[in-house]
Amino acid sequence: MVRPNDKSIIPPDDMIDHNNANFSQIENIMTIFVAYNQVNIQQGTPWDNWPEWELCLTAINPDIHFEVEEDSNEIKAVREHWLAVMQFIHDSEHIEFDGYAITVNGVHGNTFNFVICFQTEMWGDPIMTKDGEEECFSGIGLVPMPFPHIMPSEIGHSLGPLWVCPEHVPKYGGEQFYCSEGSICISKDIDGAFPLALYSLLNLCIDDTKIWADACARDLELHDNLHRMNEKWPGGIPEDWEYQ
Repeated sequence: MVRPNDKSIIPPDDMIDHNNANFSQIENIMTIFVAYNQVNIQQGTPWDNWPEWELCLTAINPDIHFEVEEDSNEIKAVREHWLAVMQFIHDSEHIEFDGYAITVNGVHGNTFNFVICFQTEMWGDPIMTKDGEEECFSGIGLVPMPFPHIMPSEIGHSLGPLWVCPEHVPKYGGEQFYCSEGSICISKDIDGAFPLALYSLLNLCIDDTKIWADACARDLELHDNLHRMNEKWPGGIPEDWEYQ
C-alpha cells in the first residue's frame, strides 16, 4: 500500500514495478493510480490524473486504457468512476487491501471481505483449494497471472455460517439465520459500470444494515417456500415439481 506522506513527487517509473508486480491484484493496480495522483493526495483534492500507459499491464477494460479525442462520454465517465473508487478505497479508514483482497471494517463492528477479478469485472469470496490458484490472463501479452478461485458475487463476512442478525437491523435484529459457507450473495447490476458498482458495494459494507436486512429477507422467503412445498408433498418433493 503506497501512501506518499511528504511533499516530494516520485516519478511513476520509480513507484511502479513494471517487471515483477502482479497486476491482477488490486494492491498493485492501486500503486499505478497513486503514482499518477500524488499531487492530489498531498493537496487532498479529487484524483483526476489518468495513468499514461501502465493500465495495459492490467486486465482493466482495454477500451479505457488510453485517452483519445474520440472517446465517448460513456468511456470518459467510466474513467472518472475508476478514479473515484480507487481514491475512496485508498482514503477510507474502513477499507484495507492486500494482494487480490479487500477487507471492509463496517461501522457496526462487522467485517466483510472479497477479491476482485478485473478481467471479468467480478467480485467474489475466495475458495480455498489444494493449489489455491487459477490462471487469470492479463495485459497485452496475455501473461498468465495467479488468481484465487472464487464464488462469484459472494461476499465473506465475520459472523460465520450460522449467524444472529445484528441488533441494529430494523425488523430482523436478534433473529438467527443461516448463510451457506459464511458468505452473502450481492450481485452486480449487469448493465452498470463495474467501478460504480464496486463503490456501491463498499458503502453497503461500511454501513451494513441493508446487507443484513436483504439477506434475512431472502432466507425467510426460502424457508417459506420450502415449508409450502413440504406441505404440498409430505412424502417428498417430486423431480418435476416445477411443472405441476
